[in-house]
This record gives sequence, structure tokens and C-alpha cells, in this order.
Amino acid sequence: MNSELDFEMELIHHLESIGGTKQWEYLPEVKTLDALWMNFRSILERNNKEKLQGTSLSDTEFAQVKKVICGLGSPYEAGRWIYGMNGVTQVEVDRDDKSDGSKGDHIFLTVFDQSNVGAGNTVYQIVNQIEHPRVLAGRKQRRFDTTLLINGLPVIHIEEKFHHHDAHEALNQIRQYIDEGQFSDIFSTVQILVGMTPDQALYMANTDSESFNTDFAFQWQREADSKPVWGWREFADLMLSIPMAHQMATNYMILDGDPKHKNLIVMRPYQVYATKRVINALKKYTFGVDKHEVGYIWHTTGSGKTISSFKTAWLASRLPNVDKVVFVVDRVALTDQTFAKYNAYDPDTDDENNNGVVSDTANTGVLAQKLRSKQSNNTIVVTSIQKLDRLCKRDSFVVPDKNFVFIVDEAHRSTNGDMLKRIKKGFPRSAWVGYTGTPVFDGDLTRQAFGDVLHTYTIREAIADGNVLGFKVDFEHTLKEAEIKDELLPKMLEEKYPNWNEKAINKKIANMSPDEVDGYIDSDLYDNNAKHVEAVVDDIVRHWRNRSKEGKYSAILTTHVGGLQASAPMALQYFDEFQKRMRNSSLSKRIL
Repeated sequence: MNSELDFEMELIHHLESIGGTKQWEYLPEVKTLDALWMNFRSILERNNKEKLQGTSLSDTEFAQVKKVICGLGSPYEAGRWIYGMNGVTQVEVDRDDKSDGSKGDHIFLTVFDQSNVGAGNTVYQIVNQIEHPRVLAGRKQRRFDTTLLINGLPVIHIEEKFHHHDAHEALNQIRQYIDEGQFSDIFSTVQILVGMTPDQALYMANTDSESFNTDFAFQWQREADSKPVWGWREFADLMLSIPMAHQMATNYMILDGDPKHKNLIVMRPYQVYATKRVINALKKYTFGVDKHEVGYIWHTTGSGKTISSFKTAWLASRLPNVDKVVFVVDRVALTDQTFAKYNAYDPDTDDENNNGVVSDTANTGVLAQKLRSKQSNNTIVVTSIQKLDRLCKRDSFVVPDKNFVFIVDEAHRSTNGDMLKRIKKGFPRSAWVGYTGTPVFDGDLTRQAFGDVLHTYTIREAIADGNVLGFKVDFEHTLKEAEIKDELLPKMLEEKYPNWNEKAINKKIANMSPDEVDGYIDSDLYDNNAKHVEAVVDDIVRHWRNRSKEGKYSAILTTHVGGLQASAPMALQYFDEFQKRMRNSSLSKRIL
């Protein structure tokens, strides 16, 4: 791999066969927008043979399809169109008049069917170096690097940069294309943007130029330990494989219909993993037989639980074994706020009639009516635990003959008292999932109320990812910078890139961001490391007077060890080191 184009081709060939199975089909002959349209037209006709009665679309008929796609005015509009009606995207076509002079048929052609993700007649293809004529006067013609197509339409676009560059550079190049209006025509349907180098990959939702912000570009993470993925191959395997890439561009996109600014949101890795675990558990759940408690999600405060819980509720409402999903808040005052947010995220909401699948409950009587309703909408009900409890206490309460999924927000507060027990008894065919940032471990209350933890994303991971606000974090290496850059990094890069010479390695190290350096320094170097413990304790003791505001504040020291090992032994190392350090210190009474 000697150039950016070599890297591009290696990525394409890797995507053709991930893990030894056939994945994306490369179309080397497709290099123009016209060729892309011809490819899409062929797939559309093949997937709608019955509706077309074995005939092809005329140029006039296909022009109607092109008009719909080219008329998508924003990524948000494209996302709503791709979502379609109940997961099926269709375009209307008036067929040409018949040979006998009678009017042609009015038909609906299927473009996407979400029930065929990774299966059925869904077609997955890759194209690269697509020529884009200039859209704005005075701007250049462009060539897009790599684009992933689903049923012939661009859905994920990737820009590559070679070694010694940063993935943000690739994303900023995409921003230039957005500024120039290049994500139009058949590229109007792109949902996800990816900036990639051999050592880093970032993804974000497609957006307009005004809202483009790489703060919302995310690294992928491994499911087992939430560690960031740096290498391009692992990123491709985890995020760009089939069916994951299709799910990311559809199931794991959020259509934020906030009236002030409508935009796309793509879910972060930990949100995706948590949602998948809940949905997989519900798929295997037997209502009325299995215990109520399905499990809980422990995601730290500020990490986006509203998005995660909404997507979980929305996907759960579409499971064949689920009749109703009830999202439960712990305070009546939060009902309206949660409904407004959920309603904005609901792709079925009509801007004029507001008749989506999410409904709120003004009072207990309305709640009872919503729970009994057999209408296809109102399948997600937002209410408070207090209203549910009052409903179950009514003498007239009759248990609806339905399978319910209850998703409880701020589950740590809802575990108190007898309300939850009464509601579970009142709904014998119900499955319960909790979302919390602070589980109640005292008395094991959260586990008793909701079952075992299904997914964890703690404050430690959130701070490292930059996904939470409101914390002042001083990050200090206990390894000297000279030791990292002069000894550890050269050795690691030599092992990873045996063909690199010393000059290339030094150039790479000189251009590495702090985050990238941290990605190379494995936490194992710190785990149970006596010198690391000494350095940390020394830093705490030296700065304690200022950090504690002259002893006015106390602190908690937490420890973490990688590889799912117990952290208690490391905590004891710190305790012993503090004891040793404090024996002859005037600060001992303030710290210990």
C-alpha cells in the first residue's frame, strides 16, 4: 500500500469479502452519475418485475423516479423517504398510455424493504472515483472516493486519506463537497459520512453545510470492552459489514424532526450495542411465561439515553410478539417533555396531523384508553409511573389482552416502594427494561426490579470519548512523554508497519494527536503497575491542598483493570501506598 489510491482499492477488496463471506459487489465500470442511474434503474426493474408485468420503465416513466430522488432537499428528507411507510420505501409512477389509447396504470415501485436487510432481493454494491460535474460556477469538477450502494442508491460515503493524515481531514473534504452542492442528484440519498485513514476512522450523519460539525463524528468501539477501534480493517469488519452497515444507515439512524432544525442523528456504538441487546432479549422473550425482568441498561448520565431508549422502544414496537410499548418516566412533569422528544424522533409523525406511533397520556382515563387501543398507531405510550399505579389500583381496572414492553427511564428512582410490584402484578404479560445512569447496588434494588445488566457504558468511557459535559478532567500520563515518543511508540509502529523506515515512523509520531497516542498506549501498561500507583499517589498528595480547597472537599478514588479482571487488588495497592506516604505527612488527617 504505497498511495491513497492503493489504500482505497485495498479497502474495496476487503469489503468485497469480509470474514471470507461475499459482501459488497465492486462495480469498477461505474464511474459517472449517468452510469449510477442506469445501475439503479436496472435493480429497480428487477425487484419490481410483477408490478411492471415483465416490461421495462420507459425514459418518461423513469424520469418520474429521478424527480423524486433529486427533489430530496436535505439529508433529513432523504432519511424520511428511505424509512418509507412501515419500513417500505416506494415511488409512484404513472405508466405511459397503452397502445389502445387508454390511460396507463398508476403503480408503486418498491425501492427499499427493511424486512429484507441482508437478505431477500437487497443488492449491496461499491463504486469509487465517481465523476461529479461542477454544481457551482467557478468550482472544480470532483471525484468521490468510495461509496456504498444499497439497491443501487448511495447510502454511505467514504473519503480516504493516506498515512500521516487525519480522519478529520477526510471529513473536512466532504464538507467542501457539501458546500459545493455535490450531495445532490443521485447522491441525495447518502445517510452516513466516513473519514478514513489506515489508522483512524470516524463516521457521522450526513448534514447540511451549516450544521456540519465533526464533534458529532464518532469512532467505532469494540462491544466487549468499549475500547476505540483505530485500524481501518477492524472498523470495516465491525461497522461496514453486511448487515451492520445497512442497519446503521436505517435502523440506527434517528430522524430528529425538531421544528427548529430537522436533522439526522446517527447512533454511537454503545447506543447501538445496548439497543441490539435489548431487542435480541425481547425476540426470545415468552410473554406470560418468562419472568418480568428482562434486564437494564447502565449508561452514564448525559450519554444520550433518550436516543437509545427511543430507538429501543421504536424497534420493540415492531416486533411480532409485542403489542404495546410503554415508556415510563418517574415524574409526571417529565411526561410532556419526553413525549415531545419522542414525537420529534418518530418517523411516522406527520408534520400536519401529528399522527405518529407515539402518544402521551393527559390523565389516567386517557392512559387506560391508549393501552386498550387496537389502532396501528399509539403503539408507544409515554406515561408516568404514578399514572400507571393509579390505574392498577382502580377497582374497574381490566388487564388488556396484550403483550406489553415497559421501558423505564431513570430506573434507579423507580425501584423504590411498592408501585413497581403493583404494576407488574397488574400486567402479567409484560416485559420490563430499565435505563439508568446510577444503578442502586445497595440491596441490589436495580437488579431485583429489572434483572441483570444488559449493557454498561460508565462515566469512565464517556469521559474518554468526550461524550459527557460538566466534568473537569485532568489527564496525566504517568509515563514520561520522552519515554512514550522515543521508546514505546517507535517499537509499536515498527511491529505494526514492518515496511516503514525510521523517517516514516518519526513523521507519523510527530503528527499524532493526543487521542491517537492514547489509543496506542494499552491500559495493560498501567494495570497493577507499582510505579504507576506511586506516580498517581504522588500527584494526589502534591496537589491535594489546592484540589480540596484547603480540605473543604473530600474525594473518592476508583480503580479499573482491563481484561475483565478484578480491580480490588489494585485498589488495595493504592491504599497501601497512601498509608506508606501519609505516615510522616502533615496531610494524613486530611486525606485518610
